[in-house]
Amino acid sequence: MTNRRERGQSLVELVLVLPILLILLLGAYASSRTAILKSRAESASFAEALRAARNLPGIEQELSRSVIAEEREVAIQSRGEEKTRMLPAPFPSIAGKTTATADVRHRWREIGNPRWLPPAHILRETELHADCWGKETSSGKSVKRWIRGFVVLGAIR
Repeated sequence: MTNRRERGQSLVELVLVLPILLILLLGAYASSRTAILKSRAESASFAEALRAARNLPGIEQELSRSVIAEEREVAIQSRGEEKTRMLPAPFPSIAGKTTATADVRHRWREIGNPRWLPPAHILRETELHADCWGKETSSGKSVKRWIRGFVVLGAIR
């Protein structure tokens, strides 16, 4: 009699504990997946800001695929502001502040796209001033030309 009672008690305990364990596992998966997506979005926005500041060709599609394989869930954009002047007037201005954003809207398809779990919306923005002086960019080349000109002019004097 006690054996049968213990089996029934075990079954009731399993029925009560199993949903809680499943919810905890789902929460752990969703939070770790969101943390990974945030990290990837941050890296992609930084890479896009650096690319835009140095006037390199666009790689937005490759960056969005590096965050999530499906491109339509990630939007990567960049915009630049006025050029900055770090040296006095005869020197040309160099690339100014560049801002890039990575906007990720991810539905949880890998776990069956449950309606009760809202989609992850991650927005990461990176703002930077890129150093283009030694690079092969338009501002880097013109700064090098101006510096060479002043050095040559100083040597002639």
